[in-house]
Amino acid sequence: MANDGIKRWGGGIVLTIEQRRKTDRKRRERWRKRKLAQGCKQIQLMLMPEAQAILEHEKSRTGEPYVQIIHRAILELDRGLPITSSKNKTPPIISETNKALTGDSGKTKPRSRISDKKKASQQDQLKLF
Repeated sequence: MANDGIKRWGGGIVLTIEQRRKTDRKRRERWRKRKLAQGCKQIQLMLMPEAQAILEHEKSRTGEPYVQIIHRAILELDRGLPITSSKNKTPPIISETNKALTGDSGKTKPRSRISDKKKASQQDQLKLF
């Protein structure tokens, strides 16, 4: 058996750590080039803890890899589902004509009288505080 720098064990070839890293790096580069040629785009992002928890829950629920969960979520955006942005939270708009027609200002009006006697006594108890 010639000493060609390759370690052999049990009839198989054992690569050194350096050789393995080199082959892994080449494999990843080929995979990345193939995906870019298919029109994919690589992104990197930081997730807030709440988003991480949701992603982890979805992964444990479905067994899907993260990339499939994220793809599915993004494709759902295109289907017209309502999206709430944390930056642009605005109160719902109540049209002026709707207010005029119904006489409703959009605010909840407190009841002045409670018809249930049990609830009435609870209301009296709350007045103590």
